[in-house]
Amino acid sequence: MRVTRLRDSRGFTLIEIVVAIVMLAFGVLASASLTAALMASNRGVTNRTRANETLRLKVEDLQSKRYAQITNGSDTATVGGVTFNRSWTVTANSPVANTKTVTLTVAWTDRQGNHSLSNQTIRGQ
Repeated sequence: MRVTRLRDSRGFTLIEIVVAIVMLAFGVLASASLTAALMASNRGVTNRTRANETLRLKVEDLQSKRYAQITNGSDTATVGGVTFNRSWTVTANSPVANTKTVTLTVAWTDRQGNHSLSNQTIRGQ
């Protein structure tokens, strides 16, 4: 009869398996928290892109108006469930005579807080 010793057998011990499972669990949890942070960041970038687009549309709208019709104002635009508050101020004869400098600002609030973007454009007569 042949007797085999336990040390000669191949395989993993229970402690090695538990350590491997714990290390795997830490890796999965770390990647899950990273994924959540990336998704929040992506939402912020998406809203900033939408704000830029609403700003661009308002610039085009103001540029298409007659010179005399360009005046101070404000409005709102809702895109993707986020409300963007747009306002613009007009400065006549700036930077030179017969031009108007239009300063546009768009502001919005999302889960990450309050944000705003500004832009300037010049319209000649």
